[in-house]
Amino acid sequence: MGRVASIALVVAVIGVFLTWTSVGSANLDGTQGPNNGWLVVIVALFALGWIRAMARGSWVGVLGVFGASVVIFWTTLENWLDNREVLGGTPELGIVLVLLAAVALGASAVVRGVHVARHGVRQPTASA
Repeated sequence: MGRVASIALVVAVIGVFLTWTSVGSANLDGTQGPNNGWLVVIVALFALGWIRAMARGSWVGVLGVFGASVVIFWTTLENWLDNREVLGGTPELGIVLVLLAAVALGASAVVRGVHVARHGVRQPTASA
């Protein structure tokens, strides 16, 4: 699940710098205008550490990654709705990628959390 979560973070950060909203002939990416893509990038940096902890079977890591996915999803969805309501903008590829990445990130945390709950924390194996 660490690989899925890491890929999701990369996709989210890439999505921040792609077009989020089109308003007439103007295109705004996640860091322009009223968009909060910078928050996605900051939370993604925190999530990198939590992914490593999650991979080791830590509940702190699982909850940190899940929390990061919620913040990324909510921030992006809020920007989508605000851009539509206030600017009359239409969503573009970048904002959709970030939302999908947040869902994948959250799903990876849920799957890992279920695994940890059923099997406990994975113990490192001794190398020969």
